Amino acid sequence: MDELLATLRRFDALRDQASEAQGDAVLRRVLPCQEPVWASPQDLARLPPLVPKVARRLGFSSLYAHQVAAMEAILSGVDVVLESPTASGKTLSFALPLVLALQEDPQAHALMIHPMKALSHDQRRQWEEIAAVCNGVVKRPLDSWIFDGDVEYEHRRLLKEKPPAVLFTNPEMLHASFLGWQEQWTKFLKGLKLIVLDEIHEYRGYFGTNVALLLRRLLAMLDQRDVRPQLVLATATCGNAQEHAQRLTGRCCTLVRAESTARPPRHFAFINPAIPDFKYHEIYRLRVARAALACMAQGLNTLVFCPSRRFVEEAAIRTREEAGQFQLDPEKIAPYRSGYDPSLRREIEEGLRSGRYQVVFSTNALEIGIDIGRLDACILAGFPDSPFSAWQRIGRVGRRWDKPAYILFYAMNNPFDRFVASNIDAFLNKPLDEILIGIDNEELMEKHLPYLIFESGGKPRPNLKPHLGEAFYDFACQAMAGKKPVQHRKPYYKRLSLRGGSGENYKLVYKGQELGDISDVQRFREAYVGAIYHHFGKAYRVVAHGADEIELEMAEPHLRTEGIFYTVTQGVEMLDGIRYAENLAVCYGKLTVFENFAGYKLIDTRSGEVVDEQRSQEARRSNVRGFWLEVADLSRMGDGCDPIGLLGVEQLLRIGAPFVVPCDRHDLGTWTNLKPPPMIYLYETIAGGIGVAEKALQVWPTILQTGIEIAQRCQCQHGCPSCLVPPRLPADAIEPKKEPTVRLAQTLLKLASSASRERYDPATHAWAPWPRE
Repeated sequence: MDELLATLRRFDALRDQASEAQGDAVLRRVLPCQEPVWASPQDLARLPPLVPKVARRLGFSSLYAHQVAAMEAILSGVDVVLESPTASGKTLSFALPLVLALQEDPQAHALMIHPMKALSHDQRRQWEEIAAVCNGVVKRPLDSWIFDGDVEYEHRRLLKEKPPAVLFTNPEMLHASFLGWQEQWTKFLKGLKLIVLDEIHEYRGYFGTNVALLLRRLLAMLDQRDVRPQLVLATATCGNAQEHAQRLTGRCCTLVRAESTARPPRHFAFINPAIPDFKYHEIYRLRVARAALACMAQGLNTLVFCPSRRFVEEAAIRTREEAGQFQLDPEKIAPYRSGYDPSLRREIEEGLRSGRYQVVFSTNALEIGIDIGRLDACILAGFPDSPFSAWQRIGRVGRRWDKPAYILFYAMNNPFDRFVASNIDAFLNKPLDEILIGIDNEELMEKHLPYLIFESGGKPRPNLKPHLGEAFYDFACQAMAGKKPVQHRKPYYKRLSLRGGSGENYKLVYKGQELGDISDVQRFREAYVGAIYHHFGKAYRVVAHGADEIELEMAEPHLRTEGIFYTVTQGVEMLDGIRYAENLAVCYGKLTVFENFAGYKLIDTRSGEVVDEQRSQEARRSNVRGFWLEVADLSRMGDGCDPIGLLGVEQLLRIGAPFVVPCDRHDLGTWTNLKPPPMIYLYETIAGGIGVAEKALQVWPTILQTGIEIAQRCQCQHGCPSCLVPPRLPADAIEPKKEPTVRLAQTLLKLASSASRERYDPATHAWAPWPRE
């Protein structure tokens, strides 16, 4: 790492030689190599002879202990979830038992489900390697194919008529084809013996909840065909693998966990670059480009993970342009992202493996599961939305446990990145997050209901309840109560978006060119008509809203808009809560949130003058789950604790939550009602809830403490929008200040740790004494 950092300085990708106040801040750590736990000869002797024979042909002199344990569990016929770190041989753990299953039954099939196309292609490549060495060892052909949206119609027809032994697919095709056109898959489904769900940590939040409902529908459909396949699930970064597997599938799975975390030596450098606000994004992009060239000069095969498709393209172009002055080959540099032709994506992936490409700039499209043993270095251009994603990206390099890996993180100018950059140990030592999905989310059940009714022949029958789960089955029965079974009325399967968040996505269009996309929530809050919208360092003005796009025009960089929003909550139903000394209550329950847009102000940042003001009226209504904090009497909190400080506490909760609760930082909204008794709301932006607010009730002191730490590390003196000022201040409210806000937050934490407690009883709608342990 010393040599790499010296090269970064020489390439002007690192400027840490100036004074501490002006230069880049760099934190370094090394995670030493940890050898895996190998299986003993006695362990290997318990496996069928074919397993070690094939392993040796693949070049493995032995197997890891957790691989043997997983194979034994799978061969016993039980449902299994395997938890082991990246590059620990998970694929081999379920592939070799699958070889045996296919050999025993010539009519057997397997379905491999992956969350992303690139992963399916990579896993199929690994399966083909295994199948090749099995020629002459097993009698049955171990043929396989990919079935995703890129497959041509004629190939789809052939796959259904003459299905291969193994199919690789994704959740979207599971819904649209295997369920939507199940009658065409009869040959494949009647012999389905094994379903493998890899990278299950990717199934979280909105996407994970949809996948859980989808899998329940799949298993219910298979049961109606008298098909009951064995399930095998795998994950690398999930702190509650067994629980998550059960919530995803509705089945109790046997957990196999690696006894120790095998890993290569990993060298980390977290860099907080000192870049002035003027042309920040342009300079930041140049730093990342130069860092990639420095790695290239060191002979390191490098993946650069970027925050957007546009950043990928622009950074790759800039790196190619800069390569010549350092005598480096620009042809060894390539971008990679969604939207490329499938053949081009496969060509880039193979180029990484072969060495044709030494540096590849990518979005999250290469984040999970891709096994490219040549990769040495990972550059994180900005921190991902969650630690899950960060570890997945880090896990793409150093795939051999005895090969060093190098990780560079370049923080962007936001509080989330800056906190991580200055708290490297908090990131490295953070336990794996427990994944949350909302399997009782009625809003999403409603979206799946038409498909479930069609697939179940008009009305779910009692024998499907074990597969659908109690919540989904009861919801379907209540929705269909008193209605006649509806048959042969097929819903439009393409209407359901599994990953679409809380609404539609809109394309950002400038002069006919698509710049990116945003959600309907972002459209409402940030891209209303007339808004100044900043997109990677450039200012645009929103001209119009179309059916699925937002039209932009270039705007002066010194202009900004300030939206006028106000929030109203109604229909609060408390489900749980804790009260401290009758002065502080923290609660969890159902909320109806009305977010209202009343217009905006156009401000000239050079003078602070309001140059235009427009009025409008638009509202969004959503039924959500929320956590809220209520102070009965603020005056009892001590001197200096005023209502304005509660606005600062709102922001502390907002910025602290993503570090504590496993969620995307955009999954949460906040609002403070200063009318007595004042309340601070932290609510989910996903209708129906995914468990984030319920988790917040349990860990709110940790969330608040994390927010305090972020604010204290912020470079501002009195408080700023990055650390303390909420995005929407109430009318006529002044901005909260750092010192009194932190003091109030610490007072709340002290009260929570020392005061007597009561628990809310939803049966009686009253507070009851705290239960004794």
